[in-house]
Formats: sequence, C-alpha cells, structure tokens
Amino acid sequence: MIKNVIFDIGNVLVDFRWRALMEELKLPRETQAIFENTVFGSRWWGELDHGIYEESEILRNFREDNREHLEEFNLVWDNRDRLVEPYAYAVPWIAHLKTYGCRVYLLSNYPRDIFTLHTEHGSFPFLELVDGKVVSGFVRMIKPNADIYEYLLKEYDLKASESVFIDDREDNVATARGLGMKGIVFQSYEQACEELDGLLKN
Repeated sequence: MIKNVIFDIGNVLVDFRWRALMEELKLPRETQAIFENTVFGSRWWGELDHGIYEESEILRNFREDNREHLEEFNLVWDNRDRLVEPYAYAVPWIAHLKTYGCRVYLLSNYPRDIFTLHTEHGSFPFLELVDGKVVSGFVRMIKPNADIYEYLLKEYDLKASESVFIDDREDNVATARGLGMKGIVFQSYEQACEELDGLLKN
C-alpha cells in the first residue's frame, strides 16, 4: 500500500524556465546556445546542485568559462530569482493527495543558495503542504546516487515499499525502484496523475 508520495521539484512541480528567461532578457540566440552548454548544462551547475563547493567558487568558474559573454552571463545570474515558476497544478495536486491520506515529501537536486532565494520569492507555494524535504545542496548528496534517497527514507522513517517517487529523469526513478520504491517518470501532469492514481487505488 502506498502511503508516501515523493516529488522531484524541477520540471515536475515548477517550470525550470531557463530558456524562457534568456528569451525575456533578449540574449542573442547564439549566446543562448552557448549558455545551454556552459551554464545550465555544464558540470558547474551540477556542482551547484551537489553543494560541496560554495556558490562563490562555482560562480568564479562560470565567469571564467563565459568570459567572452560575461555581461550576458551576469545579466542571467542577476535574474536567477526568475528561473522557476510553479505549475498551476502543483498545490492542488499535493492538497488532493493530503486529503487522500498520503504523506508528501520532496527529493530534489537543487543549489542551496538558489533554493533559499526561490523560497523567499514565493516560487514554492506548496512547501507548507509537504511533510518533509531533502534538497541536494543542503545535504551534499545528489540524485541519482542512492545515498540521498536512503537519507530521505531514514530522516522521515519511511518504508521504501510504501513509497512512490516521481521525477522527470529516468535515471533518478531507476534508483528509487532499485531501493524498493514504486517509480513514475514524469512526462506530463495528466500522465503522472493517472499513473499515481492507479498505484494508490491498488
């Protein structure tokens, strides 16, 4: 029986809208293509998520790698509070699950300082509804490594067999399944909601 629903945050409960932000900031298309690799798809963004290095250290590396586009990079960085936007369904979905009797948790790869910034800017209106959260930048562990999943289970005394994990990445869901959880690869709200409802009814 499923008692615990565990959500990823980015691209599941909030839109990680870095492409839209660069469009809004009117960055040239060629610069946007560069930043896709040197910023949002770079190893340094992954290090931000991991939380081992301070943000200031990572920022130096970002600026070094993007020194030919430093003005544009600084513009993006100065507007990082606009990087995410909650999906309209996020709060109602979690509220529905709570009335159904489920406990709801968050397990997310997310930079510590940016998570704090986005919290202050109201990007996570569902936080007050959840029963707990583990965010990679704070615990210095990262998906899809098993240790961060095990940390969540231990921290909140959850049984893997009673839990389902929802994430937009197959590799992250595969780890959850390997630990004994049910897993749903998020493709759309409608698809994930249907799969989750099926698990809850069973």
